[in-house]
Formats: sequence, C-alpha cells, structure tokens
Amino acid sequence: MRIVALDFETANACIASACSLGVTIYEEGELLDSFEWYFKPSSRYNYFTNTYINGISKEDVENEKEFVFYYDQLADVLKDSVIVAHNACFDLCVLNAVCDVYGLDHFKNKYVDTVAISRKVYPELCNHKLDTVSAYLGIELNHHNGQSDAYACMLILLKAMEAYNCYELDDFMAKIGVRIKENR
Repeated sequence: MRIVALDFETANACIASACSLGVTIYEEGELLDSFEWYFKPSSRYNYFTNTYINGISKEDVENEKEFVFYYDQLADVLKDSVIVAHNACFDLCVLNAVCDVYGLDHFKNKYVDTVAISRKVYPELCNHKLDTVSAYLGIELNHHNGQSDAYACMLILLKAMEAYNCYELDDFMAKIGVRIKENR
C-alpha cells in the first residue's frame, strides 16, 4: 500500500492561500521520497500574514508557479494512495479549497489523521501537537516547514504501527479503533 504524507503551509488565514506543500511517500516498507513545492497563491489570496509562523514571505514565492501547475504531478503522487496528515482536516480543507480556486477536481483519496492516531497510541502526552509528538518520539522537526512536517507525520504513523507490531494500515487502524476516512 502506498501512503503519502501531506503538509500545507498557507500565506494567511484563508484556507485557499496555500503557498507550499510538503510531501513524503512510503510504499512497500520503504520511504521513497520527501520533497516540498512552493507556489504562489492565486492573486485573490496572495497576501502574507503567516510569515511569522512558517517563514514564507511573498518574496519567497513571487517567481514560483501557482498550484494549478503542480496538480497533475500531485495526481500522479496520490494515485492509489492513502493520505496521512497531522490534523488532516486542515490539510484536506486546504487541498480542496485550492482545487476549487482553479476549478479542479477534488482528490477522493482515503486518509488518516496522525492526531487521532497519536491520541490512541500515546494517551500519556499532555497534547498531541506535531511538535509535541515528534519530540516524544525523538523525531527531528523543523516545525512549519512543509517537508519536515510531512516527514515527521509519516514517521509518527510508522512508529505507531511499530509500537503495535502491525504493519498493514487497515489492520492497524482497526486495532486502535480509528477510522480511515475519505476525502470528498
């Protein structure tokens, strides 16, 4: 089974203002790739108030292409994949919103949320934020860098599966009682 971790960063509070996407790909027991795309938000959303959070400024993306340019590449990456994200609702809402901006079809992939997973597997933590769970598991993290966040998210999933000695995603999710959902 192919699993793809996604992490979006946004330019501002609007979910359609995606300006970067971190991706980590896992298949057949191997981490295949990890990378990040930067893109310029659509002109309607091209103002930056989240620079203090993610360090991405208008100048960083002014010469980048818009998300629509990466859509087909992302479709190839996500084909027959389960998406994993930390606070998946946010990342999938961003993905759907940016697709809507360009009139693109939504990705109908199944997905899992590592926040829900970490709550079940590591209930002793004071919270289940990405940086907290990563620190607990000894995962190096450059928080709010899309590639680093996606990579950490994937490692959280893999370490949780290892903790249960269960390496098939469907079986693992059933074992911990967390549903695999479908993006709409």
